[in-house]
Parts: sequence; structure tokens; C-alpha cells
Amino acid sequence: MATLSDGPGPSAAPTLVGAVLCGGRSSRFGSDKALALIDGVPMGRRVADALRDAGADPVVAVGGTAGPALGLPVIADRSPGEGPLGGLATVLGWAATGLVLVTPCDLPLLRGEHLSPLVTATDGGARAAVARVEGRPQPSVGCWPGAWGREVQRRFSAGERAWRSALDVGPWTAVDLAPEALLDADTRDELDRLGGDGE
Repeated sequence: MATLSDGPGPSAAPTLVGAVLCGGRSSRFGSDKALALIDGVPMGRRVADALRDAGADPVVAVGGTAGPALGLPVIADRSPGEGPLGGLATVLGWAATGLVLVTPCDLPLLRGEHLSPLVTATDGGARAAVARVEGRPQPSVGCWPGAWGREVQRRFSAGERAWRSALDVGPWTAVDLAPEALLDADTRDELDRLGGDGE
């Protein structure tokens, strides 16, 4: 499996990286959620397409083993199995600069039009921007300054695991998204309700 180790480097750093978090155990789902099909397309690829449609380039998979099957380069999670905050720290540290648009792999209804306002709301990287649905911030879908990577990693290494600890690094804003954008498929039944192809 091809992995990316060094980041893009200061001189070639992209303005906006897209990151699909693929490192979860999928224990309730029973198989790798990123590869589960909806209308013949793996969920992880649908999410990657949404990131591209929002202007992200490159789009990478963080953790897990699904990246090659999704056509994505892989950044190996520095702390596999320890939760999504470790994945965020990993990809922010890899990018180092610019912005990183981050989503989990199991949001099959997510579209680029949902994500673009998050990028705009960062005001060019002056703050992070996270999704808010029905009044509740949902930082698993957000656009983060790459420069926050070192501090997010420090907090993670000190034992923090909650998304909130990343929001405490610097200024942030919440952007209201349509509820369907964040409908996830944690189980096969939930995938079926969202139009999954079944086994």
C-alpha cells in the first residue's frame, strides 16, 4: 500500500488539502465502511468527490487500508486505533500549512456545496470552521489551518481525545449545514436507509 510520509513542503504546499478519515474500526458496521457501496460507488469515494468539488487538491485518505481501492494516496495515521483526533493531528502535521478540509468516510450524502462554505468561513486560514447541524457544532466535518498541527498533536499526546480540544487551539466558527449532509452510516441498517447496495 502506497503511503505518504513527508508533507508537500513549504514551496509546494497546496492551499487546500482534502482528508478522508478512514482509520475507524467499523466494528458496528462489520466491514470497512469506506468501501461500502451506495449506487455502486464506495462511500469513501463519494466523500472524496465532495472534497474535490469543494476545491481540495490533493485529496488523501488518513489511516486505514481503503485508500488504494478508493484511488487515494494514504497518510498513515500516527496513532491508529486511538480515535479521529489522532487522524486530524496526523494530517494537519503532514500538511503543515494552508487549510485541510476534513471529513469522516461514512457521509454518503455529503456534497461539495455543503463543504465550500466551511472553506470560505476560515477567512483564508485565520480560523477553523466546523459544521453545525441543528444548533450543535460537529467538528468531525471541518476546515482546519495546517499550522495548528503541532499543537493538536501536543494535546493528543498529552491524552486529549475529544474534538473539543482541537477547537481550543485557536479561533473558530461554526457554519450551519443541512442535516442530511451529516447523516452517517455506522451500521448496515443505516446504510440501507441511505440507499446502500447491501451485501
